[in-house]
Amino acid sequence: MAGDQTNGAGAGAGSVNPVQSKARARRGMILAFWWGIVLLGLFAVSSGGPVVLIVPVILIGIIVASNTIIVIRGTGPEQQALAPGRLARADTDDDPVAVTASRAPRRNGSEKSRRAGVLHYERRRLRFTYYENLQSRSTASGSINPAEEVTVFDTSPREIELGPRPTALRPALNLTIDGSLHVVEFSPPMDLGAGVVGAIVAAAWFDQLVELGARVR
Repeated sequence: MAGDQTNGAGAGAGSVNPVQSKARARRGMILAFWWGIVLLGLFAVSSGGPVVLIVPVILIGIIVASNTIIVIRGTGPEQQALAPGRLARADTDDDPVAVTASRAPRRNGSEKSRRAGVLHYERRRLRFTYYENLQSRSTASGSINPAEEVTVFDTSPREIELGPRPTALRPALNLTIDGSLHVVEFSPPMDLGAGVVGAIVAAAWFDQLVELGARVR
């Protein structure tokens, strides 16, 4: 997102973030698996296999390459994984957290209803904001216009009702606030690790919000 608004979710200088380490390890395993699939496909085609394999191998290769670039650039959700106790430290040390995420008003919502923005935690408040002028592909890399900032919710953890704890099959963080459902995901589109890596990142938020008073449905 242009004009990066994110702020340290990690463990701090000199400390190891076990959640981030776990997410990175899973990312490496997923990439190794999919690169293996691509190489096997290329070998099959070059060995006289069905020509119809060429297109799917190329498409999978493009997706795997784009996921590899995410790792190289350090822009995957694992880079923003919450260290244990990070939200509590945001309160005691006045050290806010802000990570990139997307929010939809329902599970399995269309891309049109999804908004890419930032999930913030500071001063005992959880907030999600986005910039309307950065939502289309053509403007996603544009400049932030403060007048276009939209706050979707701004609430205390004690006023949040959480859905099921995120898993690989359902990696989203489901928040019900004032009767409205907010489905928050941390993985970008076409992320091969959306299930496993995304679930690890979302589960850390789930656990720490519970510690801060959020209710579990």
